[in-house]
Amino acid sequence: MQYIFLSHDVDWRKQGPSIEHIQARKDRFDTEVFDKIRLEELYRNIPEYMEIEEKFGVRSTFFFRTLYENGNVDDYKDDIQTLQNGNWEIGLHTDPKSIENIEKIKLEKEKLESLTKMPIIGNRVHFLNYNSELPLKLKKLGFLYDSSLRYSKDKIDENEMGHSKIDGLIEFPVTLMDAYLFTHMNINEDGIIPEFKKTLEIGRRYSEKNVISVIWHDNVLKMKGGRMYQKILEFLTSQDDVKIVCGRDLIKILN
Repeated sequence: MQYIFLSHDVDWRKQGPSIEHIQARKDRFDTEVFDKIRLEELYRNIPEYMEIEEKFGVRSTFFFRTLYENGNVDDYKDDIQTLQNGNWEIGLHTDPKSIENIEKIKLEKEKLESLTKMPIIGNRVHFLNYNSELPLKLKKLGFLYDSSLRYSKDKIDENEMGHSKIDGLIEFPVTLMDAYLFTHMNINEDGIIPEFKKTLEIGRRYSEKNVISVIWHDNVLKMKGGRMYQKILEFLTSQDDVKIVCGRDLIKILN
């Protein structure tokens, strides 16, 4: 079985980036979409992700930051509650400046838990800013898994999949991420499904019980490339040996 650990990093405050930031990236959207939708709504897609995933009967993990530039995670309180009520998982998207200090990570975890009202067991550092001392810190704080590790930005092989246990913490390397596909790997929209197919083939050769971790950022769903998300789920759910899971459920399977 190829387990797809499906996740979304919520990188931007709920209000989204500045209007100037969005306008400078106008070419990432079709003209019709850019002109039709309010600019502040272009990066805001949590309800749309939920609708698509509900259609396919799958659940994912949403990693929220607690230190947003010019924003507050409290603004996502209703979204977090709605996600939890629908059985989606909430994880921590730790600030890179916090990873050297266990007390700072602890404060972030506690802040997010004040909104979830339940323990946070999964972590991913913003910008995948991983270091070798991180797993032990996370384990001490009660995390069960992390998914911040990536060895290469421009290729996918067996090093970027599966899972390992480091200092008692399960680590899921990032296999497929929208940003790397569109930039470092130079994959165009027509090449996204073939890249997923190729990755599955690598996984099948690598292990009969493999993990492929996918990041599809919250803000890309209306963008060129990012809008392929539904097609990705159509393809993955058509495969007899593929099961899509959130991090919480994956931990249960592996244990």
